[in-house]
Amino acid sequence: MTDVATTRPYGVLGRVLGHSYTPTIYKELAGLEYVRFEREPEDLEAFMTGDEWEGTNVTIPYKRAVMDYLDELSPLAERMGNVNTITRLPDGRLRGDNTDYFGFQCLVEELGVEIAGKKVLVLGATGGAGTTASMVLGDLGAIVVPVGRTSEVNYDNIAQQSDAALLVNCTPAGMFPHCPDAPCTLEGLDALEGVIDIVYNPARTGLMLEAERRGIDCIGGLLMLVAQAAQAVERYTGQVTPRERILDVTERLSRREQNIALIGMPGSGKTRVGEQIALLTGREHIDLDRALEKHLGMPCADFIVERGEPAFREQETAALADISKRSGLVLSTGGGVVTRDENYPLLHQNSQIVMLNRKLDELAHKGRPITARDGIDKLAEQRMPRYRAWADYIIDSRDCAANTARALLDTLPPALYHKQPQRAQFIGPFVVVFHSTQSDHKGSNHESSRYQRP
Repeated sequence: MTDVATTRPYGVLGRVLGHSYTPTIYKELAGLEYVRFEREPEDLEAFMTGDEWEGTNVTIPYKRAVMDYLDELSPLAERMGNVNTITRLPDGRLRGDNTDYFGFQCLVEELGVEIAGKKVLVLGATGGAGTTASMVLGDLGAIVVPVGRTSEVNYDNIAQQSDAALLVNCTPAGMFPHCPDAPCTLEGLDALEGVIDIVYNPARTGLMLEAERRGIDCIGGLLMLVAQAAQAVERYTGQVTPRERILDVTERLSRREQNIALIGMPGSGKTRVGEQIALLTGREHIDLDRALEKHLGMPCADFIVERGEPAFREQETAALADISKRSGLVLSTGGGVVTRDENYPLLHQNSQIVMLNRKLDELAHKGRPITARDGIDKLAEQRMPRYRAWADYIIDSRDCAANTARALLDTLPPALYHKQPQRAQFIGPFVVVFHSTQSDHKGSNHESSRYQRP
């Protein structure tokens, strides 16, 4: 390899490239610096014939256009008719490949549904992702049924496909910020064994939330993104990434991007603990009540007294719907957020939900009109079962907010932290930095809880 080759970057070629998880993935998988190559169509030829890059992924609108500049194609890329990975060979020639096939195949294999000889519904089957998914599914022996707005099987009559074993969403419906929307309902699809949604933000799309409610196995699209990147790294460097490593990076990236949502009794310390978690991890902290007060123009307690609790709960749900779809936050909720069933999917779609469990005689009461009205024991009787049912993890409060935050981060499975925590040091009641250790936790219902802290 020449000196020039060792200094040329890897990256992704596209026209408009927004926020992407991909640079983090390449850094984690192979330590590669990853550059965004944003180019207009008139600049494509100069980019492809130049020597500023060593290898690149390709995204819309150039997956087919780049093929005119390639010297050879892999058999798979030739069959698929598009390229998402270009490698610069030792002699300078350019080779096109497609790693999306491998990425989607990993999704199917990880879901674990046997599809040979069974009907699979593919939503958006004629798009780029849909054609890739349909090819993989066909190669695995499935009977692929395309679903679209104007196709024979469409969103109005999809329930007639009651014998389908798998549903795959290859449309952007339900992607942030339009979550938790869904392209269709699963009503009537009584034989479904699994759901795949290639959308990866939020962590659980509207389709996946419905699948969970119906007891159907489901998986989102983040694994596909990491797996296709792992195969691209192999094309660039010859370095093979083991499947276990692909799954680990997927899980830790998912944990980083999901919010940490704190629930619990009024006065249990959700705000102060949330602030400490934000300090330790570099995440943004949002207190739902404070956000509401800013929107309402008055303290929440005053609004409840003047307008009543039902009006307040409506405002709370609206604020939660807007905030909880974001990623990477620490979110301290109000104590009554669990009183409305519709708030659970709003939190669950993109959060690890953690209950702070504090003794009733230690709860703060000041400035809490509902606590004053109903009494703490009655509130606990009504709400504690719901906190426990909603929580992925339950953390007993420690002697201060800093120690509770530390215990919480010890309990959560590993994540790619926004900033690297180090060993804990204390100044008064505040933690400055932190080094995590593993401890027991209330297990998540999701398959991802299998992966342990390394």
